[in-house]
Amino acid sequence: MQNNVVDLIIYLVKRIHIGAQLKDIKLDKLRGYNNSEISAAYSWLMQKNESGELASTPNARKSIPSPRALHPNERTRITSDAYGYMLELYYLGILDARRMERLIEYAMLRLDIDITDVPDVKEWVAGMIFDSEYLGSDRSLFLKGTETIN
Repeated sequence: MQNNVVDLIIYLVKRIHIGAQLKDIKLDKLRGYNNSEISAAYSWLMQKNESGELASTPNARKSIPSPRALHPNERTRITSDAYGYMLELYYLGILDARRMERLIEYAMLRLDIDITDVPDVKEWVAGMIFDSEYLGSDRSLFLKGTETIN
C-alpha cells in the first residue's frame, strides 16, 4: 500500500507543478488507488504544503540546489535508474538533500543486497514518508562527532 501512496504523491505533485490545484484534481481520475491510499497522499501533501516544505511555485523550484553526484563506489551499488528516481523525487520536492543523502547512505550500508534498484528506493521513500523506523527518524547511521561509543 505504501508504495502505491508514493506513486500517487508523485502523480499529484507533478500535477501541482503544472498548475493544477490540489482541490481541483478529480478523484475519479485516480483509478487503481483505494480511499485510504488517496487519503494518505492528500494528507501528506497538505501537511507539506502548509509547512512550506513542498516547492509548488516555479520560482521556489528554481532555487533548489543541485544534488551532489554519486561517487564511483556509490555508482556500483546504486543503479542509474534508482539514482534517477531519487533525482526525480528531489526535484519534485518530495525528498530534501538530507533525506536523499540518507537514501544513498542506506544503500551503501545494506549488506543483504548488492545493487539498489527503483523498488528498493520506493520502499525506503515510503518508509521516510510514513516515518518508518529505519529511515523516517533523524538518526544517522554515522556518528556526528559528539556521540560516544560504550
